[in-house]
Amino acid sequence: MQIAQVVVGNAIYPLIEGQPLPIAIGDTLKVFYAFRYRIPEEADIKIWASLYKYSFGIIDRQGQSQTKGTIILPRALDWENFSGEIDIVIGNMSAGTYGLILELPDYDVEERIDDSLEVATVAGIFDMIGPILIIGIMAMVLPMLTPKKGG
Repeated sequence: MQIAQVVVGNAIYPLIEGQPLPIAIGDTLKVFYAFRYRIPEEADIKIWASLYKYSFGIIDRQGQSQTKGTIILPRALDWENFSGEIDIVIGNMSAGTYGLILELPDYDVEERIDDSLEVATVAGIFDMIGPILIIGIMAMVLPMLTPKKGG
């Protein structure tokens, strides 16, 4: 299995291990993949795509940024190529660097790209209170610092 590229917004990007692509909570990551297969009859195959981190050496899939789906593979007595796409909506998760894993769980097939996505959180109201407070104080102090005319 091979992860060919991803689309975020209207731009196409390759994923490179150790060179994280910046994404934000709420983004949809469209993952394009390809693999070769051979099966005696048409089959429904489970496919999973997820962001992950390593936790004590174990892959920790991020459930809030995971997609599980099914693809239909037509009968192929000789090796055939299959390509497709799967969307992952980046859910509410902590900021940080994540990898991308794509799996066919019933066949024990996976492709991973470690440290390839950088999730940035959107600033909330409590994150903006400090800068707003400083701007308010500056707005109150500035008139006191300007010299008065005619005085």
